[in-house]
Amino acid sequence: MRSRLIAVLFLVAMASCSLPDTPLWNEREPGSVVGMPTELIAKAVVHGSMKSLVSNPVTGTTKGVSMWYERSRLLGENFLNEQALLNPAYARGANIEEGLDLVGLPKPLPGKVDLLVDGAEFFPALYRSVDGAKEQIDSQVFIFDNDDVATDFANRLRKRSEDVKCRVLMDRLGSIGAWWTPPSKPLPDGFIPPSSMPHYLKKNSQVKARMSQNPWLVADHSKLIMIDRKEAYLGGMNIGREYRYTWHDLMVRVTGPITTELQNRFEHSWKLQSFLGDFRSFLYRDKKPDLASTEASHFPIRILRTKPERTEVEEAILVAIRMSRREIFLQNSYVTSELLLRELISARKRGVEVNFIYPVQNDSKLLDSANRRFAATLLEHGCRIYAYPKFSHVKAVMVDDWVCLGSANLDGLSMRINGELNIAYSHKKSAQELRRRVFEEDMRRSKRLRVKDLKASPYSLSMPLLQQL
Repeated sequence: MRSRLIAVLFLVAMASCSLPDTPLWNEREPGSVVGMPTELIAKAVVHGSMKSLVSNPVTGTTKGVSMWYERSRLLGENFLNEQALLNPAYARGANIEEGLDLVGLPKPLPGKVDLLVDGAEFFPALYRSVDGAKEQIDSQVFIFDNDDVATDFANRLRKRSEDVKCRVLMDRLGSIGAWWTPPSKPLPDGFIPPSSMPHYLKKNSQVKARMSQNPWLVADHSKLIMIDRKEAYLGGMNIGREYRYTWHDLMVRVTGPITTELQNRFEHSWKLQSFLGDFRSFLYRDKKPDLASTEASHFPIRILRTKPERTEVEEAILVAIRMSRREIFLQNSYVTSELLLRELISARKRGVEVNFIYPVQNDSKLLDSANRRFAATLLEHGCRIYAYPKFSHVKAVMVDDWVCLGSANLDGLSMRINGELNIAYSHKKSAQELRRRVFEEDMRRSKRLRVKDLKASPYSLSMPLLQQL
């Protein structure tokens, strides 16, 4: 009897990594979360898993095995206080980039990065690119909402599909969950949300739309929009009104030879969600970047992903922190990594300045509590903690002059389980722009917390304080 109880508790603990009260399901404005409907369970879990058995028997099984393995690791790290199991080869590197090469992370490719802070910068830039596309527009997001902003973007794609190839890939769990979640602010008078965005996109148009399946409740949290295979948008934003008007967020526009590899990533994801997707993805041959087109303004950029059997984003961030010498900046809305916490504390003990920015209000109660515990523990060890006054969805890390940003949160789902897409680079001018436009500006707008702002327990921030921010 006791052994059965232990087994049940073990399974429940591992399953808790994907509880509905996480960003996997929410990613909506605070206070707008609703219960998971039966339709979501039927369509996303049952139908999606059954379809994966036919189209993705290999990758689906791999995701399942990897998911259970990574959840076991997370339990060990949280309950047994395990240390980060990093390839020690990084220590032979003279700098962070050499360290990442030595542990076998993907080699960088030439490109250029333009920061787009908030929806006010991203969406107009995206619309200009969509309107000016000559050949094709490929969009991959975790959430393609059904509100007024999302339908406006869908209408642009429907119109452009008359002249250029348009493909849309959205995550089934993320998108259907968003359709069932009412926005915190009323939609325009007379607006009726479409019940299915794939159907809406394809109706009376040439747009091709697919939904990525979620075997074992593993989601594809990536965001990538490709224009003519030569221009890429990636970062934290999905397609919806909170990203356009309400949340603080970050996207980047990437150009240069690296976009060929980003297009390869989209092609694999697209083919995986077709009939016999494993077979079709296996047959696809990656295009090689045209390095001869490298320009003087381009610099080395590394593509990092979270995928089965490889946690590149987590590895890169942990290696960078271990090799840090001066300062670390982090901003993220979902932070639960015990390994990251220990590495940051260790860096601070070496004399590295650690700065952490997190939103004072979160769209997930569970993650809000985790954020406050994370922040409080760092503060107790001499790190600088800033509470941003509204919800920030920014996902960025800067270590000295090394930058890592994209779709990945700093929690177990993004670091180990869900599909994620980040880029990383060590270009001093671009890194300083990120520091100035995002980190320094957001610290200026935030309230810096002090030890006196804590309760007696180092694991929670005073709620009266939080209500004052």
